Amino acid sequence: MPVWGAALVMNAMESQSDIVGETSAWLRSFLTRPHADLGRKGAVCPFMEQSLKLGRAALSSVDVSGPRGRRRLETTARSALARLGEDSGGDNVYNSFVMVPVGPDEATRAALVVDVQQTLKAEAVAAGKMVGEFFPGHPMPGIHNASFRPLASPHPLLAVRAMVITDILFLVFPSIPPADRLANLEVWHGRFGDSPIAPWAQLYETSRAEAERELRAQQEQGSGATAAEGNRSQAGEDVRARV
Repeated sequence: MPVWGAALVMNAMESQSDIVGETSAWLRSFLTRPHADLGRKGAVCPFMEQSLKLGRAALSSVDVSGPRGRRRLETTARSALARLGEDSGGDNVYNSFVMVPVGPDEATRAALVVDVQQTLKAEAVAAGKMVGEFFPGHPMPGIHNASFRPLASPHPLLAVRAMVITDILFLVFPSIPPADRLANLEVWHGRFGDSPIAPWAQLYETSRAEAERELRAQQEQGSGATAAEGNRSQAGEDVRARV
């Protein structure tokens, strides 16, 4: 098992890396504090606020230079997901790993972070875990204020943690294909469906209904396109038969 609280300080100090040190400072000075542009009360990331407070956050650097750099980052992230384990009860729910790529230029590190996050996100959610990417200039807007950029960090990084009930907000973005949204909601409901907290239960119901409608519409469009294609093929056969 990782030594959570010690890892955050020790890895940052021993790396002698400005990148890791600045990331550590950003976690404490930005993510865990309120912000005037956030659009709600509380810390930018309540999860990380608790993770650090309880000494459950582990921060480390990953050398992604060379042809094996991407594989090294993916392997490290997979290992972090596995080390989270299946027990998310009590304080274990606040266990988290933050991986900071070092070595190449910033653009390369950001591209690797996005690539690995895209590779792992579906299997992470299926396992009841979350994997997120942060990098300078990240364009994703805040949920409560479209002009706020909560994922814009001083350096590219990858973070993994257990899923919590409020993560439903990140599982139902309209940009996520409806079939994937339904799969996400099934995982969420399996973990939190018995929760008496009304706002999240209501969001689950409305999001599921919307995703189901969109999926049916896609399927109907697909059936229509297939039928039309069949009609065109048959018309072609009729023409060739008469020639």
